[in-house]
Amino acid sequence: MSKLEYKKFIHQNIPYSFNWNKTHHKEKYSQIVSNRDELNRLKEHFNKVCKGLIPNNLFNSREFPRVSQFKIKGIKSAFIRSFSKNLIRSGKIRYFDSNSKLPLYAQKVFENFRINNFGSIPGHEPILKNILIKDKDAVAIEVPIWNEKGNRIITGHIDLIQIENDIVKVIDYKPEGNFILSLPQVAMYGLLIKSNLNIRKLRCVSFNKQGAWEYDPIILKEDIKEYLISQHLNDRPWEIYI
Repeated sequence: MSKLEYKKFIHQNIPYSFNWNKTHHKEKYSQIVSNRDELNRLKEHFNKVCKGLIPNNLFNSREFPRVSQFKIKGIKSAFIRSFSKNLIRSGKIRYFDSNSKLPLYAQKVFENFRINNFGSIPGHEPILKNILIKDKDAVAIEVPIWNEKGNRIITGHIDLIQIENDIVKVIDYKPEGNFILSLPQVAMYGLLIKSNLNIRKLRCVSFNKQGAWEYDPIILKEDIKEYLISQHLNDRPWEIYI
């Protein structure tokens, strides 16, 4: 049976329930030889979070932006759809359909809610918790992440972290769809984890019950930036934190 470590935070009046599946994390040590240092750095970060050793004053301050505020705005939806398709066709983004692992986990929770007549749509917590318990690659949910560079301070909470083979995956559940609009948010999570914990192999994933989209967060500094510049969109607030 999985051993879960749990720590609840209230940040800006919103509850965040960090959960760490220590059993899954420990099992990765027997499967992965190439980057155990990275597993250790993740473990150290999770241990700090479990002990509450995070800068709660920064998370609770409204003076600093949250990563979740980073979204693509001001472009017509038809243009965004076309751009997304081009990125998928070029291989910059990998698309997984509704029969892939993460969407199937979400579908099962929706089905469970329906069968049990819960009378509501499942939110983030039951879907993420289900994945954390049942998916052997899942190691933590609602992971606080932050960065301080002078007065450039930023905070956020990562929905889910997986370790698949030797790749760390930073994952966000996006039930509303339009994953490309929130790509700056999810890619920024990935870039923060890479730089803060010195993770070499990392991918970002957005998913819902219809599909999943996976990419290297470097796309934010390259293809996304070039496209937004071509569209004369100068509102790219995440760039000063990269």
